[in-house]
Amino acid sequence: MRLPTLTVWGGCVFALASLSLSSGGGAAAPTACGPGMKAICGTIKAFPVKEAHPHGIVYNSEGPLKGLWFDNATTDDTSSVVEFDTRTGTKRSHLTPTQGSQPGSINIAADRSIWFTESVANKLAVVTHERTIKEYPVPTPDAYPLDITRGPDGAMWFVESRAGKIGRIAPDGKIQEFRTGDSASRPTALIAGPDKAIWFTEVGTNRIGRLTTTGSVSHFSAGAGQMTGDITTAIDDSFWFGKKNAVTRMTASGALTEYELPNAIDTGSIFGSRNGGVFIGVMHKDGTGSVTAISADGKLKEFDLPQKHLMPIEFAQTADGSFWMTVQSFDASASPSQLFNLPLPAVTDLPRTTIVTGGGPDWMATGAGALWIANISLKEIERIDAATNAITARIKVGGVPCSGAAFGFSSLWIPLCANDKGTSLVRIDAATNRVVATLPIAPANSEGGITASRDSLWMATGDTELSRIDPSTGKVRQRVTVPSGSQNPTYADGLVWITSKASNVLTAVDASDGRVVAKVPVPGGPHFVTPGGGAVWTIGQDDGVVTRVDPRTKRIEARIYANIPGFGGDVTFGAGCVWTTLVGVPLTKIDASTNRIVAQWYGRGGDAIHFNYGTIWLADYEHHLVWRIKP
Repeated sequence: MRLPTLTVWGGCVFALASLSLSSGGGAAAPTACGPGMKAICGTIKAFPVKEAHPHGIVYNSEGPLKGLWFDNATTDDTSSVVEFDTRTGTKRSHLTPTQGSQPGSINIAADRSIWFTESVANKLAVVTHERTIKEYPVPTPDAYPLDITRGPDGAMWFVESRAGKIGRIAPDGKIQEFRTGDSASRPTALIAGPDKAIWFTEVGTNRIGRLTTTGSVSHFSAGAGQMTGDITTAIDDSFWFGKKNAVTRMTASGALTEYELPNAIDTGSIFGSRNGGVFIGVMHKDGTGSVTAISADGKLKEFDLPQKHLMPIEFAQTADGSFWMTVQSFDASASPSQLFNLPLPAVTDLPRTTIVTGGGPDWMATGAGALWIANISLKEIERIDAATNAITARIKVGGVPCSGAAFGFSSLWIPLCANDKGTSLVRIDAATNRVVATLPIAPANSEGGITASRDSLWMATGDTELSRIDPSTGKVRQRVTVPSGSQNPTYADGLVWITSKASNVLTAVDASDGRVVAKVPVPGGPHFVTPGGGAVWTIGQDDGVVTRVDPRTKRIEARIYANIPGFGGDVTFGAGCVWTTLVGVPLTKIDASTNRIVAQWYGRGGDAIHFNYGTIWLADYEHHLVWRIKP
């Protein structure tokens, strides 16, 4: 099963800090990550469980089945799927209706239900939202279903290892089967590829297969050396799979590059990293199991498990960024009846100043020696003195501050909303901390955004409308037609830049006359934007990619795979770096000189970020506070 990972390459260190093993149940250990940690760090902790053979493991990020789940791959009356509370170490088991079914792979469907294979029982099963298990027999007898994954069409796809087939099961339980080889081909693992086809391994014939959703099959040689079964994709759309003592990269056309794993005798689960390489579970000749990181150009970094004769075979990543894994035992002295946890760096590990605002701190702007925060739930603006970190004013604005914040002309400008619809624009005098004007100019929506240039304010006021507002009169002086869905304008060096997630474009407007001077195609749903370091930077809410655009040529210079897709988020620039935020991944640092991710932090916090006065200002919306962090 492929999972997003956290490794960074190219001059950055992939580090584990003070690895140790702690046995026993209970909640996960506090992360021991320091500000110098670049990627994975912390203490590996073991959680013994009563289940004899934990195998498939997955994290469900939302819905009634939210949480970490694993299955117990036994052939007796203990076969089950298990909910595991990562905070307390407690479990809730659900026995399979068919005893001894040997549950295998486990994965999440589009409706957030949980599906798993039952290899010995020759069935597929789903845990419904009501936590009941429903089973579906595989039509071909003794097919031995192994891996299961969500396909590009919303159905679940699975391998029939002994039948030489790939199956598809619809949400209503209807099964289709596609012949991909003979029974000796042994399809083992599968994944939905970037081309919306199903890619799979055939261990018996040492091939990689490609199956379209309409049933067209093609094959590629896996090269020399015996495959072990698992397959993943990386951010460059390449495919990676493990062998007994190597890992192989394959392009979509079938070109192979192989990297030897020194002293390896077997490999387990494999999953793609952010910067083009992969992680893979490895067993070595001396009995040491490890998680091995392989960069896109074949550089290796090994991180040994703290207990010998165990190899990671499945991985899951929880909302706080922690990795959880099941293991395969290679010796009777090493019990597989345990889960392992590796916590990841969090903002709370960093030296920081905490400012409690209450309510819901969100949009930010700086000016007049202060940070100004739009507090959505309190319907006010908080002014924080940058010299003392004290809240010096709480200014009621008569509505929900909803659509950005801009400082200019000795004032803070705040769009207001009601029921998620724009209503007006408020001006707050920085000298008196008072609302001095409420203008009948409504933002397009709660995400429209506002910025200030040398002589004007610019606010998205319609689906295709960017309004230029005269600050002295409070009236719209010009309306600029922009691509549909344009939001979140920002000003830099004579240009107003505005993104459109709906149209996948970044538009440049001449701030002197309002002419549209460029429309830069940017894939992935660009939403928030910031200038800095001689470039303009956007975040793609659909693909989680940070895109760098040259403001002179109006062309994309770099695409940085930060893996931060999702609603909300923000981006800012300071200290030579791009800083992004998203709930769950509250802080990502990108070096503007190399276009590389330097560090990424996980866990609580996120959704609004700003850089000024030599520091990062980061909101923790859910906990009603703002952090001030030195870069």
